[in-house]
Amino acid sequence: MIGGNVVGQTLDDKYRIERELGKGGMGTVYLATHVGTERPVALKVIAPQFMQQLEFVERFKREARAAGRLRHPNVVNVTDFGFTDTTGGNVAYLVMEYLDGCTLGEVLEEEGKLPLSWTLDILEQVCSAVQEAHEQGIIHRDLKPDNIWLEPNQRGGYTVKVLDFGIAKLEEQIQDAAAEHLLDISIAPNFQTRPTVADGLNGETIAENQNSTAISEAATIAQSPRTNLEAGTLIQSNEIDLESGTAIFPANQTRAENDGTRLGSKQIATDNPLLKTASTKELTRVGAVLGTPLYMSPEQCRGEKLTAQSDIYSLGVIAYQMLSGKTPFGGDYLDVMQAHKETAPPPLEVKKVRKKVKRVINSALAKSVEDRPPTAQAYAAELRAESEGIATLFRRALVIYSEHLPKFLGLAILLYSPVAILTILQLVIGTLALSDAISDLTKNVLNGCITLFSTFFGIFCGYLVFGTTTWLVTQILAVPLRPVSLRPALEATRKRWKTFAGTGMLSAIFTVLGYVLCFFPGLIFSVIWALVAPVVMMENLRGFAALKRSKQLVTRSLRTTMAAVFIMFFVPLLASGVIAFFANAAAKSFASDADKVAAIRQEVAENMKNGEDGNPELRVTKDKGLKINIDGKQVKVSDAEEPQDMGGRIRATVREALTQILLFPMSVLIGSFSSIVVALLYMKTRQVGGESMQDLLAQFEEADQPRTNWQRRVHKRLEQSGRITSKS
Repeated sequence: MIGGNVVGQTLDDKYRIERELGKGGMGTVYLATHVGTERPVALKVIAPQFMQQLEFVERFKREARAAGRLRHPNVVNVTDFGFTDTTGGNVAYLVMEYLDGCTLGEVLEEEGKLPLSWTLDILEQVCSAVQEAHEQGIIHRDLKPDNIWLEPNQRGGYTVKVLDFGIAKLEEQIQDAAAEHLLDISIAPNFQTRPTVADGLNGETIAENQNSTAISEAATIAQSPRTNLEAGTLIQSNEIDLESGTAIFPANQTRAENDGTRLGSKQIATDNPLLKTASTKELTRVGAVLGTPLYMSPEQCRGEKLTAQSDIYSLGVIAYQMLSGKTPFGGDYLDVMQAHKETAPPPLEVKKVRKKVKRVINSALAKSVEDRPPTAQAYAAELRAESEGIATLFRRALVIYSEHLPKFLGLAILLYSPVAILTILQLVIGTLALSDAISDLTKNVLNGCITLFSTFFGIFCGYLVFGTTTWLVTQILAVPLRPVSLRPALEATRKRWKTFAGTGMLSAIFTVLGYVLCFFPGLIFSVIWALVAPVVMMENLRGFAALKRSKQLVTRSLRTTMAAVFIMFFVPLLASGVIAFFANAAAKSFASDADKVAAIRQEVAENMKNGEDGNPELRVTKDKGLKINIDGKQVKVSDAEEPQDMGGRIRATVREALTQILLFPMSVLIGSFSSIVVALLYMKTRQVGGESMQDLLAQFEEADQPRTNWQRRVHKRLEQSGRITSKS
């Protein structure tokens, strides 16, 4: 406490203290009111006894700097920091926004585990904040459910806030000499070599519940003045002060995430004081509260130099706990840290969670840093991508399609216009042939040429539609507030049209040959090269490089791609069959078949009356394009296979015209929707591979510079605040 009962007092003439919210490692957090604005704030005050120890003051300053450097909606906002005199002595204070809600730890304490959708939503927000911190050179080092706050957002959901950067490591230039002497903190220190003295309780270090293990911060630090202790083991408590000596609590007095590892403390002194051996820049190496064992990475347990992947390991533990209701390892804190270093996590036994999601979580829990996801953002993206199957993919595509239907239809009609022109030309040739304006030979030659051109333009225009749609879908998902405009997408397509033509025909030729020779090779090529158009558009690859890249992406989500290709192949085939059926039925109405049937029936009846056919069980004749089957007194009439008269030619022409007219809009509808599915599949496979979307976003910055005055003002303010560069 600051000194006595401080509730109702005004700190630094600015903050009126209302009540105590909780105690942390370096002091107490109060609910206070800013006198000038009457706004409620959370006021964190360092305890007076720690003001005499510069390392604690420096750590407090560092927390203010770390949080102050972060401007992110998922990081608690720090508004003030300072020093002031109180009745208990000089103290430092840190002012943060006051948050409604509760911690994730409190939710897990009651709920046990959470559904996958909620888990992913929370993790995406946490990873977004952690990614921002990592980009600022800040490693949190104590990520756990108690440091994740859930604030109601007044829209039925929660805004996640990452708390407590008190032990965060800021990437600064430091001496590497201390790194030469690393200490594995999962091994109990040797108290005999460097004795410690515990103040306040008759010189004894206390271990509650008769536990035989006692460990103290100063005892650990005293083993070597230059020891790297990045991965300290103390856990903060709400009941007692935690910055000095250490006591192990019984498991039944701790929360779920702290079972067997919660540590308390009393003040201690050593024969080699910390202040004489550590610089403030090395506080992360020799500080006291340096991690929670249940969530610490293997390298943190070994006391090694930490990177951003240490936080990703902690995120993996949190995800494991949110889905299963327990952490991978539990028990005594030394056993927990040993397990983090050497033992593979138990299988994540959770129903209704895809195996691919479990695999991503296990990758975050890898012992080797290199085997974990490269970034927090990639980890969240991979989790989201692997949680979505083909049904989710088509559902998202349908939502995007319905919201931007005019844009996608207009784009498809524009890019398929060469195919439409060739279709109209084919209909004109059929009409001329019907009126004998051109010979049948001329008609066949012209139709052959048109069919050849239609095939080429169909493939070429299809690739253009798929590539351009990928550009639009990426923009819609990456920058949803930006208006969807076809012009930048078409401009990008114009620059790559030669690549689309060459690469598209290359893949098409191999695919057709595969179908002709043995069918299955063609099917394989259709699957592995399904993402060629998005690769050409978004990554500007061409030829065999684009084919290889498409194969690489598809293999990351092979089953989903196979299902998507099958559906996109089967639906147009079914639609074509339905259109052909109705076109054929409509064409028959152009001939007076009813009169012909009546005349034939009369002729057959007369023949039977004259006894010309003694066994009329089956009689087949052909007349005027009709086929007649006679079975007893039943007469069945149908079209002949190849009509030779004018009526038959008319029917054939009408059937062909109706088929072409109906197929084109159906191709536009199905093609535009399928292109959205392919675009989403492309982004899914990138996310599964942990690839960043930043390179894709850069294209939109280049293609869509601010044009209006308000956009320029927003862009200018972002430059002034350092959020973007002038080149963005």
